[in-house]
Amino acid sequence: MKLILVPTDFSENATHALEYAVETANALGAGVLVMSVYNPPVSVQSALQTVVAEDTARATKLYREKLKAIAETVNAEFPAVACTVHVSIGDVVREIVSLARDRKADMIVMGTQGASKMVNVLFGSNTASVIEKADCPVLCIPQGLDYSAPKRILFATNFSYSDIEGSKKLVAIAKGFNAEIVFGHVVVGAEETDEEKAIVDKFAKEIQLLTGYEKISGKVISDAHVNAGLDALIDQSEVDMIALATRKRNLFEKIYNPSITKKFSYYTNIPLLAFHTPKDEEKTGRDF
Repeated sequence: MKLILVPTDFSENATHALEYAVETANALGAGVLVMSVYNPPVSVQSALQTVVAEDTARATKLYREKLKAIAETVNAEFPAVACTVHVSIGDVVREIVSLARDRKADMIVMGTQGASKMVNVLFGSNTASVIEKADCPVLCIPQGLDYSAPKRILFATNFSYSDIEGSKKLVAIAKGFNAEIVFGHVVVGAEETDEEKAIVDKFAKEIQLLTGYEKISGKVISDAHVNAGLDALIDQSEVDMIALATRKRNLFEKIYNPSITKKFSYYTNIPLLAFHTPKDEEKTGRDF
């Protein structure tokens, strides 16, 4: 991992996300790019173009000053972490996703809510949209959560081939913290069987062999709903971070099969790491 992108609206929750990002970068030997987005209240093409341009210039200058102060603090407290800054103008989600692609960010870290009146942003909905549109993994930090190094991470899997790629990325992160990874599977509407337990154990063993990382185990649980099952897995496994895979869907799928990852990003009380997977060519019908 080389670069972590951290969007901020200068709110308290964004500061918590920044702390997670910097600590993660420090553990993994990565740099941090802190960005903020100013979204003009009216179109720059409107009759108020001159006024808007003046407001935009003032706002971007203020943002740069705030970001410079953040970078100076990070560089002073974490000399090994190279911290750079960027100001964008436009739609929040579009600018975050665009910058992540342009700078080839390996991860985006952001809060699930924001309280800044300056940019009038609700980070909950924006974070969910970034998860859906970004190409790289997105680490979501719940509001008010103080930093704690992850010791045990749950990866919710349906044993699809695409989960293997996400697992490799997760192992790279877990190694930096010497954290254990628990591969969990929720059996919906039926009791878990010995066969399913054997499958999750086999999946965990496969990742061990592929990555050479030994601190990996598997767990199966049954529940009437996936979300409730995930909550139970979190409680029973005593994890302090959850990793989920999500894929890009068409409009029909968004309406009739909304992403569990997107819904989970609104209410999780531990960090959520969302990985993108390829399109569901296997037609499993499952989407974590």
